[in-house]
Amino acid sequence: MVSPTFDPVVVQKKMEVLAERDAEFAKIAQAREQQRQLESFGEVREYAFPANTSQVHVTNWVHSGWMRPARFVYRNIPRPLRKLIKKLSV
Repeated sequence: MVSPTFDPVVVQKKMEVLAERDAEFAKIAQAREQQRQLESFGEVREYAFPANTSQVHVTNWVHSGWMRPARFVYRNIPRPLRKLIKKLSV
């Protein structure tokens, strides 16, 4: 016998009720945000993700062909020595 708490039909109905409530809350939140933007900016603005800042400061010279031997040597020295080089370089 299946417990009424875990009956798949009951669970599905509860999930549907929760999905409806979630949709209502989403509409309320969206209306609030639109109202806030109208008050702050005078128009509803679309969110734009910021630029990928990790790619802004990429130095291309590190990937040049002449750096390959230096990178190879650096990557193959023992880790404690690499840490020491990093500490001294900063």
